Amino acid sequence: LEGFPDDLDTAVPEVSDTASEGSCSDQYLHNGVQLPDLPLFYIRVSPSSAWGTQDMIDVLIESARHMRWLMPQSSRIVIGDISHEHGGYFDGHKSHRGGVDADVGIYKTGAWQSPHGFTDLHPDEFDVEANWALISTMLETGKVDMILLDRGHIERLRAYTLRTGLLTAEEVERIFPPEGSRDAWANTGIVRHVAGHTGHLHLRVLCSDGTRAH
Repeated sequence: LEGFPDDLDTAVPEVSDTASEGSCSDQYLHNGVQLPDLPLFYIRVSPSSAWGTQDMIDVLIESARHMRWLMPQSSRIVIGDISHEHGGYFDGHKSHRGGVDADVGIYKTGAWQSPHGFTDLHPDEFDVEANWALISTMLETGKVDMILLDRGHIERLRAYTLRTGLLTAEEVERIFPPEGSRDAWANTGIVRHVAGHTGHLHLRVLCSDGTRAH
């Protein structure tokens, strides 16, 4: 891979084999970990607000590493706000208080992401193949609680995964719930609609003991 080291594993710290035990909070961050600066794999929009639980940091690094192997010609993923160093109130966000939430850029047609931040996309501009690769990589970690995304993008993902046979009809219904409550946090399923997410996805991870943050 041109411009890459011979062994990508030497360019990034290993993700933890086991995260710290116990539940976590969606209101404060205890023993937070800062997302390291790894420009080979991703762009941090704001390092001062890139603090999360060990599980969150693991998911982001693991997903970014996998995307560089899987789609080496695609843009690096763009990672926005996670939490402040000790969590707590985060101006401009309803969540992002406990290190279990992160905003991650999505791919425009051509597997492109703006290095300067998030760009709102019409569903026709949504690179369904690249974005499904990113989302499925996150899901495979087993640490995802939910992903929030715009309904138009979700419908494209539903159609794509069914048409290609990547998922069964039952899996599609489990991962992408039908449109329901306006309160995405109360819906079932994993990838849920919430307004304002046409240019990025909102990732929430589970606590290290497999429970949901509270």
